[in-house]
Amino acid sequence: MTRSVLVLSADRRKSAIDALSSGASALLLRLGPAGGLARDEARDWARGFIEAARRRDNRPDIYIQIAGLRSADSEEDVAALAIAGVDGFFLEGCEGRVDVQQLSVRLAAREAEAELAPGALRIVALAAQTPAGVFALGDYAGASSRLAALAMDDAALPAGAAARAMARTLLALGAAAAEVGALDAAPTSRGSALEAACQSVRRDGFSGLVTAAAGEIPVINRVFGGP
Repeated sequence: MTRSVLVLSADRRKSAIDALSSGASALLLRLGPAGGLARDEARDWARGFIEAARRRDNRPDIYIQIAGLRSADSEEDVAALAIAGVDGFFLEGCEGRVDVQQLSVRLAAREAEAELAPGALRIVALAAQTPAGVFALGDYAGASSRLAALAMDDAALPAGAAARAMARTLLALGAAAAEVGALDAAPTSRGSALEAACQSVRRDGFSGLVTAAAGEIPVINRVFGGP
């Protein structure tokens, strides 16, 4: 199970290869927004990173964050990056089991084209980014054998702090009901307070954390038992 996820962005691609030795159990390549970088350029960067990384022993899992299914970019993201060496996709704006099932069908077709084993590509649902997504958090049980986790990223959620806290609780419960992992965004705490904050997240029912700071990975691994 993924415990620590290190986020890499296309606009910081020069140092991305160092992340392979960060100790993270998974790397998440974000295609955009990327400092004005065109989406095609971001896909090219991600593809090159995957092809270089797959030649390394003991590498972390590699995921790509793709556009939501209601975006024109979604299918092109999958088509460009469902290749050997990628382990799965974080789906933006996921609004329930139907979205997971629709992406699963797309991935099955791409696996066949890329000569990957059936079911090789996994799905992590960014499932609390929209109000509709929050209301669907209890509906993921049995959605797809590809579903690996539900993940928090409520930055775009048009609601106040109380609603966001409720969404976070519902996501942890929804993941437990679906028997998949629950990933939270890393706490804003730093230094000695970070470990205590991570322990609190674990007590809240989450199985791992997503962070853009490589220096936080050892603490996350220690608290959540990873990588």
